[in-house]
Amino acid sequence: MSKLQELDKKVDFSLVDSLNKDTFLSSLSEKDRELVVAKFDEKVFKKGEVLTKAGEPQTAMFIVLKGGLKKSHKAEEMRHLKAGAITGMFHFLTKDPAFSTIEAEEDTTVWILQSDTFNQLLQDSPTLNQSYIQYLNKVVRQHAKALNSVRSALHTSGSTQIAFFDAKPYDSEAFQKIAKEGDYKVTFNFINHRLNKSVASLANGHEVVCAFVNDILDKEVIELLAQNGVKLIIMRCAGYDNVDLQACKEHDISVTRVPAYSPFAVAEFAVTLMMALNRKVHKAWNRVRDFNFSLDGLVGFDMHGRTVGLFGTGQIGKCTANILNGFGCKVIAYDVKPNPDIAKVLTYVSADELFAQSDIISIHVPLLPSTKHIINADAFKKMKEGAILINTSRGPIVNHKDLLEALQSGKIGGAGLDVYEGEQAYFYENKSESNITDDVLSRLVSSHNVIITSHQAFLTSDALRNIATSALDSVKEFTSGKKGDQLTNAVVQQYK
Repeated sequence: MSKLQELDKKVDFSLVDSLNKDTFLSSLSEKDRELVVAKFDEKVFKKGEVLTKAGEPQTAMFIVLKGGLKKSHKAEEMRHLKAGAITGMFHFLTKDPAFSTIEAEEDTTVWILQSDTFNQLLQDSPTLNQSYIQYLNKVVRQHAKALNSVRSALHTSGSTQIAFFDAKPYDSEAFQKIAKEGDYKVTFNFINHRLNKSVASLANGHEVVCAFVNDILDKEVIELLAQNGVKLIIMRCAGYDNVDLQACKEHDISVTRVPAYSPFAVAEFAVTLMMALNRKVHKAWNRVRDFNFSLDGLVGFDMHGRTVGLFGTGQIGKCTANILNGFGCKVIAYDVKPNPDIAKVLTYVSADELFAQSDIISIHVPLLPSTKHIINADAFKKMKEGAILINTSRGPIVNHKDLLEALQSGKIGGAGLDVYEGEQAYFYENKSESNITDDVLSRLVSSHNVIITSHQAFLTSDALRNIATSALDSVKEFTSGKKGDQLTNAVVQQYK
């Protein structure tokens, strides 16, 4: 008697029928089927125990033998999986991020097939490999047909479909609220995964993709989006250095951004970091939690009369200058294109003069080839002894290895960083139980004179509202027939 037949007698349903109906096992030869079945392991999960967390790699396929599981995600309705249910089949082979959290609703017996084990089986058995490919091909055709039907129905209803990548709860709440209030005719597909080549196919059936700063929109991804019918990319941020604009132009995909969602939000956060570092708020807070009320080592300085250098004076730099003037600071600035609107509240100087004179330097330039690593070892050497560096702009503007050395030598007195080069691997996610392999980031986080936040300077209710309104206005313009540089917030460099 085979393992499958033996197990079938232990459960309250026909496991053989369930597998034949819902998996590729039905198409296998008896030999290959037994080969796969022999690799399943049986495990009991206690009530409340988590099998898979949403956003983390799906490393196994599960079959419920006894008890029940529940699948939950904030963007979708909870599903209950009883005996005979199968889940994880389409993600575990490539270890893609799981869409949902799966946990035991009661003490539950589960049959598990690990992805590494199945991958090895596919390598060892050509017939099994071929059968699996044929099965996936069949499923893809079925899903494509269903998607096209939905796409056609939604097109008829006049609702524009938006594939919304890297969606967080605050994103979905803000966009849905604005869409309803403004009567925008849109339908969202909120996807919690960041956009990259492995998930680009999820944009199938959507004319519009909404992306964020850490999504990957390189040439390969743009080609995949074009193949899936995407015609507009709306960046719900000011930056667009992660978008291959030339590839967008070649595939006739328009690109918009949100140029000024709330310069006040970012400027206020930059000043918050200045104050927290200067007055040692982070150290004081940690001490008091241990009921240590001593003041030793918490001496700061008056902002009044200090020189603050703004490296960049666009809208955010302008707001920062006005705030600092309220403190009574002497504000100097460097910009390749001085802003005449704020000449009365600051003094423009050269970059070298700014480095040499500033007690605090705050970065407010966009990430361009000319600004990448512009704050480097040479810049730090020119800075005032003990100066504080603030960056709420983009991570790669600063060479963080050079920053770490400047901090360790005492040349730089402190750093407030809301952005980091390589943040894509960590920011916006809970990594508290993960190994941090970025040594520079680990050392910066553990430094007493460094405050790092997770790219949150923009995060105010006002900014979220403005982002949603601006992005949805771009969609409305697009559906009215505008494209390319006809769109109000188009990334115009694409079309020059």
